[in-house]
Amino acid sequence: MPSWIFIVIAAHLLNAFAFLVDKFLLVQAMPNPAVYAFSVGMLGAVAFLALPFQFVLPTGAQAVLDVAAGATFVAALLFFFTALKRGEASRIVPYVGGTIPVWTLIFAYLGLGERLLPNELLAFGILVVGSALIAREPAGGTRRRARGAYAIASLAAIAFALSTVLMKAVFETQPFLAGFVWSRAGAVIAAAALLLHPATRRAIFRRSERPSSRKSLGLFIGGQVAGAVGFLALQYAVNLASPTLVNALQGVQYAFLFAFVFFFGRRFPQFRERLTRPIVIQKIAALMVIAVGLALLAR
Repeated sequence: MPSWIFIVIAAHLLNAFAFLVDKFLLVQAMPNPAVYAFSVGMLGAVAFLALPFQFVLPTGAQAVLDVAAGATFVAALLFFFTALKRGEASRIVPYVGGTIPVWTLIFAYLGLGERLLPNELLAFGILVVGSALIAREPAGGTRRRARGAYAIASLAAIAFALSTVLMKAVFETQPFLAGFVWSRAGAVIAAAALLLHPATRRAIFRRSERPSSRKSLGLFIGGQVAGAVGFLALQYAVNLASPTLVNALQGVQYAFLFAFVFFFGRRFPQFRERLTRPIVIQKIAALMVIAVGLALLAR
């Protein structure tokens, strides 16, 4: 099995934990998605601590590419957190993850000239089908509310896919660490741009929109550390392999997310979701399909 697949699996374990923390804080402590996106985007400044280890100044064209990759990621976060607040984590996250590979395939085909081999295309298709199955809204759900969440989630998927392809372009023209750090400059700029919106600016500086207790602050920091390490690992995997195939492995994350929701939902009502027997069977079947796709990709 290629080494980048192990890196992706570890990254998705960390990201599944980070997504649960995101859901908890969006409901419990930081109800404004724009505030959350601002906080995550500004944390990108921490990456500049690594710049001395590989200090390479980008050219003008490279700088534009760096800023675009980071800014698109913050836009994706804003859409994603908005959708996550409105919908259920075990449905919104798989829906976004299931559609990201499709958009990544399109953007990588058009922008990078990427062409997948026949067995990779087969694995890709199986992984996307499994992701779509696990994200399918069961009958009797809150369909009106879900439609609104899914429309925003679709924008998040497009932005995440575009950001991934832009990051691959960054890594093709710059050293990995330097390219990653300079792309975080774009994330910081995009996060700072949220301050231009008066209502968002007031919410950002409103005390009630921040983690109000040490426990919430600790969760926020822990979630962001896990998410940051997971994100860095995914970027390294994109540097090593096809961005389309890396994003197609989102299904691995769903296995972790489903397990977390199943166990933690019994104790924490913020994580509790509708898990009837048909829904559980559907998710297990979807995970089996995803496992087949993963096995094909690993051959």
